[in-house]
Amino acid sequence: MAAPADKLAASLAVLRELQAAGRVALRAADMTRTHRERLLKNGFIREVMKGWYVSSRPDEPAGESTSWYASFWPFCVAYLDSRFGKRWSVSPEQSVSLHTGNWTVPRQLLVRAPKGGNKPIGLIHDTSIFDVRLDMPPEADRTILNGVRLY
Repeated sequence: MAAPADKLAASLAVLRELQAAGRVALRAADMTRTHRERLLKNGFIREVMKGWYVSSRPDEPAGESTSWYASFWPFCVAYLDSRFGKRWSVSPEQSVSLHTGNWTVPRQLLVRAPKGGNKPIGLIHDTSIFDVRLDMPPEADRTILNGVRLY
């Protein structure tokens, strides 16, 4: 039987492979339940919402938000791509902010998607995504910046 340290090392190897592939947002299906529970218990991942996780430092104090704010935009891109494919875009106001270089994490990210749910999705540290069921802007009015779909 493997020692607890060896088991944790195996789980960390799985996490390292996901991170090496450029994954910031981790889905529950990306790793086995055993690895996920072990990494969660030891503080190497943090649950953002049911079935979605981000990496974190195990020595992070309770309430520390640095790892979340650092991974907010890649997390949102991965989540929204998973949910809507290419059929989503952030609001015009947020698009202007991002085009001007203001990547401040909003308390609520407003997203337009033809299959949006018209409801907020709560995330950690009092942030959320509100996906509104609206048509997409014309193709000529859309662009992608750092993976984020903008007007």
